[in-house]
Amino acid sequence: MPNRSHAFAALIICTSVAFAQEASTPPIDTTGQTGGGGTVISPLIAPSSSSASATTGTSAESAGSDQGEGFSLPGGMGYAPLDFTPGQGRFDRKPLSFGTTIQQGYDDNVENTSGSPLQAPVKGSLITSLSEGMDMLLAQSRFGLSFGANAGGQYYWDRSGNQLIPTGGLNLVFGYKLTPRAQLSAVVNGLYTNQPTLSVVNGLTQSNGNGYLVAGSKFDLLYQWTPRFSTDTIYSANGTYEQSSTNQSNNNLNQTFGESLRYSFSRLVTGVLEGRFSHIAYDNNLDANNSSSVLFQRDSNTYYALAGADVTLSRRFSGSVRVGSTTRDYQAVDQPSTTSPYAESTLNYTLTKNSTMAFDVRYGYDDGATSNVAATSKSVRTGISFTQAFSAKLRGTAGVNYSHTDSSQSFSPTQDAVSASVGLQYMLSQSLTLFGSFGRTQLNSSDPLQEYNKDVYYLGATFQY
Repeated sequence: MPNRSHAFAALIICTSVAFAQEASTPPIDTTGQTGGGGTVISPLIAPSSSSASATTGTSAESAGSDQGEGFSLPGGMGYAPLDFTPGQGRFDRKPLSFGTTIQQGYDDNVENTSGSPLQAPVKGSLITSLSEGMDMLLAQSRFGLSFGANAGGQYYWDRSGNQLIPTGGLNLVFGYKLTPRAQLSAVVNGLYTNQPTLSVVNGLTQSNGNGYLVAGSKFDLLYQWTPRFSTDTIYSANGTYEQSSTNQSNNNLNQTFGESLRYSFSRLVTGVLEGRFSHIAYDNNLDANNSSSVLFQRDSNTYYALAGADVTLSRRFSGSVRVGSTTRDYQAVDQPSTTSPYAESTLNYTLTKNSTMAFDVRYGYDDGATSNVAATSKSVRTGISFTQAFSAKLRGTAGVNYSHTDSSQSFSPTQDAVSASVGLQYMLSQSLTLFGSFGRTQLNSSDPLQEYNKDVYYLGATFQY
């Protein structure tokens, strides 16, 4: 039988779908420029945030607009409701563009270490990065597509282990009206990096400096039975794949199936009752002697009963909320079933004509929070981001993400992680954009050996054609 990690990697490469577990992730940064787990400007691909409109390239002002023939994508699983409107927002730009990005940066803690005598000393390194990207935007009355991707590498001038780390990522949003009543949509995100990723559900709060892939997708089949009542059949899959052979026991693939009953109380508010079933499978289940044992299996099934709403209160405000209960069954013979409350919410708000804000919060099981066998971790993950256009040529972003994790096992540490970032982008000409960013990540843990903090700086330019 082929190694499950190889099968998982093939799934990501061939289908570009791997996402959504209990709560699917908000859109993630695919620029490979994130130094502190926060938002970083990419002139070619929209900056990461909880904003679905940023990922699709649609203007937040287009939500709820009656102009043009567009269609709406449902919210939930960490996404706000979203409108495709041809001819508005970024869809009034040329449909295809390419870009080459060159960056020079500095990471003051490349090993992500606390500096304890039991660990490697804190060490900084210059970073040189090069990547190639593309951006595609297509929209018609029944069809919409926004796709951005890039691939490249980062060279660390002074670090142990691998000095050249590949980077890459993609953001995709797709919608298609099959019939006047039926609609298919998809959201796909992927990121390959060696940095912590607090902005993603189950993203790593501490990486070992080697590359890892975190990716996700959400597919919706929406059917309008009556003018007010509709159903949404959901499939999603998410996962993590670590390059380091010592960490591959943490590789996992989480698939979720769901069904939503939706009732529109008005054009602004849609009530939702939703049930989900989720199965997470780890690459292998190994004990301390590297041998398979049912006592150490972490595979599990999770059942959800949720209620909530999708709202589009105006052209400037949209959001989604789900609350309820979850039950988790483990395959480990000595691990009893557990229950937990669950909540997720995502809000997008256009503050002014030139500024937008996005907020997301989630509470529930967190499979990426611990590598300890058969440990049940729960976490609160939240983030807020701002985008401000100071002029036609100058744009800035800022973002903060926070994560608090508790475990059922006394040997698994409690963690508090914070990441923050700011960035500026200046369009010098139609083909040349300059940008700079600063990101900071800090992890506090009940295990002092896991604590660390780091600052990362970048200056760069994108040549677009």
